[in-house]
Amino acid sequence: MLDIAMALRLKGIASPAHIADMTGADQAAVDAALAAMVEAGHAQETPRGHRMLPEGRTWLDGLLDDERAGIDHDAIEAVYDRFCEHNGEFKQLVTDWQVREIDGKQELNDHTDADYDAEIFRRLGELDGAVSPVFADAVALAPRLARYPERFAAALAAVLGGDPTFMAAPLKDSYHTVWFELHEELILLCGRTRAQEAAEGRGA
Repeated sequence: MLDIAMALRLKGIASPAHIADMTGADQAAVDAALAAMVEAGHAQETPRGHRMLPEGRTWLDGLLDDERAGIDHDAIEAVYDRFCEHNGEFKQLVTDWQVREIDGKQELNDHTDADYDAEIFRRLGELDGAVSPVFADAVALAPRLARYPERFAAALAAVLGGDPTFMAAPLKDSYHTVWFELHEELILLCGRTRAQEAAEGRGA
């Protein structure tokens, strides 16, 4: 239930099929969990998909409190610190993918320079190799995060396989999408908020 509720919170609004893809859960289990959330007043079904209600966020905060109680706080803080060490590098990588400097001017990357984009992909692969141990340690502390390394691997494989939209497309399970969601998961596992992190200069 926690996986499914968190997926809905992260997406804002999503179809049951999207939640199943994101979590790797059986579709029947997702459907049953979402139906239970709707019945309890935690979520609402809309023409565009399910969305979490304010009451649902309060309920989910309680589930997260219970999860944090069983996790070594110092250990998850250390994992989060290591993740943040790579966060600036990843944000710069996405910026370089979207915008490039030509003749001293910032211009949108039109992706006509294959060598430039290939260098971005090389850097992404290098970053993935460096941060993968952080993902593994996060999973060791919070096993429900096990789907994240799989999602990162799938996004990277798609990029390197010729579909660059899996670099940063917001409506796909792109590397950027998965990064943003894991960042949020780690913030919550540390008992923090996105606003607090942004105030400390560690926002997404």
